[in-house]
Amino acid sequence: MKITLAEPKDLKEINQLFEAAKRQMIQADIHQWTTAYPNEQIVQKDINDHLLYQLVDGDTIVAVATLNKTRKAEYIVRRIATDPNYLSNGYASILLNDIINRAKEKNGKYIYSSTNHSNLKMQHFFKKHGFEKISEYTEIEREHLGSFYKYLKKI
Repeated sequence: MKITLAEPKDLKEINQLFEAAKRQMIQADIHQWTTAYPNEQIVQKDINDHLLYQLVDGDTIVAVATLNKTRKAEYIVRRIATDPNYLSNGYASILLNDIINRAKEKNGKYIYSSTNHSNLKMQHFFKKHGFEKISEYTEIEREHLGSFYKYLKKI
């Protein structure tokens, strides 16, 4: 198992992971992502900007997440996803802990993330990892999905 920055050659596999995650979310009645988000252009930009991390087990990308620096000492982790075939194996936790450590090494003090009100598993995931819910908002162009919750972890 290894965690690396995604490369252009990984684009197709990562897009397939996101599409599978979207299908799984729809089946679970989670209203977070849409057919247009996340999309190939977003994933391509994350890869080109060296922001998208992937956890690879063997030859398979099993989990991904994007880490952006927003301000001095502040980061945001976005688009955390695990291949539905690999859920409940702790891969997202391993990846998130690695990302938090990378932010710490860059003198990060805070890390933010968010999730939809319907994504109870992700809300539990954030709490398990020491994040606190700090606000509620609606997402531009996804207003029809209802409230999103913003989370903060001091690192």
